[in-house]
Amino acid sequence: MGKKKIALVDLSQSETPQLKATGVRSQKLTKTKIKKTIEVPTPVIEPIEVKKEKEITVKTKKRIKHPRSKRYLAAKAKIDKTKAYPIETAVKLLREVSLAKFDASVEFHASLTCDKLSGELQLPHGTGKKVKVEIASESTLTKLNDNVIDFDILVAEPTIIPKLAKFAKLLGPKGLMPNPKTGTISDKPEELKKKLEGGAMRYKSEPKAPLIHLIVGKLSFSDNQLVENINTVITTLQPKNLSLVHLCSSISPSIKLQFSP
Repeated sequence: MGKKKIALVDLSQSETPQLKATGVRSQKLTKTKIKKTIEVPTPVIEPIEVKKEKEITVKTKKRIKHPRSKRYLAAKAKIDKTKAYPIETAVKLLREVSLAKFDASVEFHASLTCDKLSGELQLPHGTGKKVKVEIASESTLTKLNDNVIDFDILVAEPTIIPKLAKFAKLLGPKGLMPNPKTGTISDKPEELKKKLEGGAMRYKSEPKAPLIHLIVGKLSFSDNQLVENINTVITTLQPKNLSLVHLCSSISPSIKLQFSP
């Protein structure tokens, strides 16, 4: 038996109004494109809450000014702040305004015209403070090994420096490590020790400010001794490097000094 071919005809899409009227059906299929519109729901955007940054308040410490005593104010009233005093007059005035009941140190404070200033200074009458100078030896190494420091200055010969190197962290922060820059390394340590004990000292300005502070004696010194020490300091530092100089004791108002540039 032969096979029969059957064609399916979509009459709803193929018949035109004219064919429908005549009752004749078209056997040709016409393809029609059907456009489908899909409704996409619009997304709902929820409002985002913006978190406010917390306000940071920086609290600054207020410097509390302690009220001065009547004695201090009375002493300060004796000094004319607009005046620079000659060194001899300043030394005598310093004794009048000093409030200490002990042998106070006499302090020299100066503002510099240069950023950095350092060197060696030899006061003719010393500072009045006994300085213990030690020459590095095997006994010194034994003490340092036990973290014992009983000296103010340590001088050394170049040959013992390698042995001292392991104590650099102990001596360095205290400024006691022998160093060529500080003049504490010498082939003749005995002579250096006598020199340092006799009033020789190193001076250096502050690292972050053009200022220098020195001890130039004690109130128990005579006027002439203090005047000679102060003149030596000014000569060594050189007047051209000084813009402003004040003198005071451990507990006293400061006195502006007069010096020749």
